[in-house]
Amino acid sequence: MSQAIFAAIEAGGTKWLVSVGSSPETAAQTRIPTEHPDVTMGAAVDFIAEQIKQQGAIQAIGIGSFGPISINPNDTDYGVIGKTPKPHWTGADLLSTFSQFNVPLKIESDVNAAALAEAKSLLPQDNGRLIYITVGTGIGAGVVDNGQVSNGVHHPEMGHIRLPHHPDDNYAGHCPIHGACLEGLACGPSIIDRWGKDLSALGSTHRSHDIISYYLGSFAANLLLTYAPNYIVLGGGVSLTEGLLSRVHQHAFEQLGGYLGRFHHVDELSTVIQSPSLDTLSGIAGAYLLAEQALHAASM
Repeated sequence: MSQAIFAAIEAGGTKWLVSVGSSPETAAQTRIPTEHPDVTMGAAVDFIAEQIKQQGAIQAIGIGSFGPISINPNDTDYGVIGKTPKPHWTGADLLSTFSQFNVPLKIESDVNAAALAEAKSLLPQDNGRLIYITVGTGIGAGVVDNGQVSNGVHHPEMGHIRLPHHPDDNYAGHCPIHGACLEGLACGPSIIDRWGKDLSALGSTHRSHDIISYYLGSFAANLLLTYAPNYIVLGGGVSLTEGLLSRVHQHAFEQLGGYLGRFHHVDELSTVIQSPSLDTLSGIAGAYLLAEQALHAASM
C-alpha cells in the first residue's frame, strides 16, 4: 500500500517552508521569504501544484503558522491571521488560499505544530505535558497535553506576557503593541535594535547574553511553576546561540529559588529545559502531523 502524500507548511514570520511528500525527511521542499501575502502564498500554491504534477494527488494539508491566527474550525475567521506587526499580513486568509486544493486541511499556530512534533518524539506514549518555545523573529509557546495540542478559546500568546526588567536593562521594548513584553525584550529584532547585531555575533562575554538568558530563564521558571511540564523545548534562531541554554538553566534555577523539589541542582534542569530533539525539523514535522490529523478527521 502506497504512503499518503501530504502538503505541509511551516509559515514563519521570516520564511515559509513548504514540503510535499510522505515525511519531512524525504519530501520535496522549498523555502519562501515571508513577503507580501499574495507573493508568499502564491509561491507556496505554485510549489504544491507543481509537486502534485510530479508526485500525484495530495491527501491533506497541514499548516503551522505564525500568529495570531484563528485556529478554531468553528469560527468564521478560521485560518485568518489577526492583528500582527508583520506588514500586510493582518487579515491574510490561509484557509481560503489553500482550500483550492479540495483536500482536508488543518491549521494551527507554528509553535503548537512544533510542540506536537516534539511531544511525539519525547513523549511517545502520549503521556505527559510538553511546552515548545520559539525565540526568533517573535516569541511564542505551544502546549501539548497527552498527545493533543492544548488551546483555550484561542492559541496561547505567551510571548506577550510581562516580566520584570533585568537590573541592567532599561530597554523600552520592541513590541509595537506592548513595548516591553517578553517578545519585546528578547526576540531577535529587539536584540538587533539595541545592540546592532544578532546575539551569536555579539560574543559570549557581551552583557546581552546574560540579559536575554535572564528573560528566557524567568519565562521558563514561570512555566515550570504554572504548567508543571515534563519538558520545555527551546527552539528558534536565537536559541541556537552557543552557551545560551546553560545560562537559561542557571537563571531559571535562581528564579525558582529551590521551591520545586524536582530541582535540587541546576544540572537537573538540563533534562527538562532542552534543545529540540528534532533539530530544525520540529515545525515542518508538526505540519505533517496536522495533515495526518486532518485526513483522519475527514475519514471518520
